[in-house]
Amino acid sequence: MDWWTQRFDDRPRPTRGDIRPSVSEITDYLLVGEYPRVADIEWLRREHRVTAIHNLQDDEDLRINALDIGELEAAADSHGIAYARTPIHDGSSDDVARRLVAALADLHTLVAGERRVYLHCNAGLNRAPTLAIAYLRAHRGMSLEEAMALVKARRACGPFMTVLENHFGPRHLKPSA
Repeated sequence: MDWWTQRFDDRPRPTRGDIRPSVSEITDYLLVGEYPRVADIEWLRREHRVTAIHNLQDDEDLRINALDIGELEAAADSHGIAYARTPIHDGSSDDVARRLVAALADLHTLVAGERRVYLHCNAGLNRAPTLAIAYLRAHRGMSLEEAMALVKARRACGPFMTVLENHFGPRHLKPSA
């Protein structure tokens, strides 16, 4: 039994229903939000001008939300959207710390390709905002404090700031030139 949801089975249980994902524009090139379904891919392209998707969901996230990674990648490809996936376990600051360098590299590759990137996890509350803050710190010359303020001004979230401080140092420090 899953005690959090009081369900006695392990069937998929999509968390969003049939509504579109919430999307927050952090910068001109970086958006953060909830997971998209196949039906949302074309909408992200048309309504938000997304040209790349960076997915942070792990296999369990995909199973719970009844998503097929092959179908998502194919839908993205059919709409001219680049697709990257760096799986990070939901709710695990340890896994965020382990996967941070790889996730930053994947995100940087997409942004450096002059793409408008939709960065998502399940709800766009922890993993995706954490990576957005890390990206702004690593590649846009912001301190963690500045990056966190920007992301939080545009999206309600609870980023893993301790992980970022352990990786980059104190919040007030800017990258060395």
